[in-house]
Amino acid sequence: MTAIDQIAPRRSFAAGPFIDRYYGVGVSTLSVVLFLLLWEFAAEWNWINVRFTSQPSQVYRAAVVIFQTSAFYHHAWVSFSEFALGFGLALVVSIPVGLVLGTSRSIRLFVEPPLMALYTAPRLALLPILIVWLGIGMASKVAVVFLGAVFPIIVNTIAGVRNADQRLLLAARSFGANKIDIFLKVLIPGSLPAILMGVRLGIGRGLLSVIVGEMFVSEAGIGYQLMTYGQGMHMNNLLVYAFVVSIFGYGLTISVRNLEDHVRSWRPAS
Repeated sequence: MTAIDQIAPRRSFAAGPFIDRYYGVGVSTLSVVLFLLLWEFAAEWNWINVRFTSQPSQVYRAAVVIFQTSAFYHHAWVSFSEFALGFGLALVVSIPVGLVLGTSRSIRLFVEPPLMALYTAPRLALLPILIVWLGIGMASKVAVVFLGAVFPIIVNTIAGVRNADQRLLLAARSFGANKIDIFLKVLIPGSLPAILMGVRLGIGRGLLSVIVGEMFVSEAGIGYQLMTYGQGMHMNNLLVYAFVVSIFGYGLTISVRNLEDHVRSWRPAS
């Protein structure tokens, strides 16, 4: 090894953030394409029962028809409104509550037992109670989305605050920072990755909550359509609505994960 190599190690151009990103996208796209092809030909070769599984070409034709109707956009808007209201309310409540519980040991010890009990309890088991209290309209679905999303965000926010870098806390105190400065400039930025991880978990639980809530008690929404088509064995239409929910949830999750990766890049490597 020469002196130049010791001073400036060789950089490998075989991989990098740009290549890694598009390599991951390519592999993911290839896996989806292979899955759809396998599904299509498995139905053609009678490996699976088309009556219960359909096939991508038929689902595509059904999607073209469904997306041209106003009913689809009405049901999609109902579900989106319920999810957005419930999840937005969960964000407004959970992040401040998690920050307070993470910084105050006495409050955390007082609140933690009922919080953990509600966190581990199945939220959908509370749906009949919410229906009695709020009716079968939008309010009950907003409430069940809120309950599904709020607790993962609170728990991860608490964990993020409690696992703050002790070296940064010590440095801030050494330079005379007060409690407010430490909270705003050290604890909150340091807990952002954990908060965003909780948001990702909350998205999945919130979507599940709104769909299941609409399947049981609703007069509109994606979940209502899923139940209707399922009872009528309309597999093509059923799969169209199921894919819509999956794509919407996947898009939100990927967006939050990209934001989480960006936030993590602010932190120095260990």
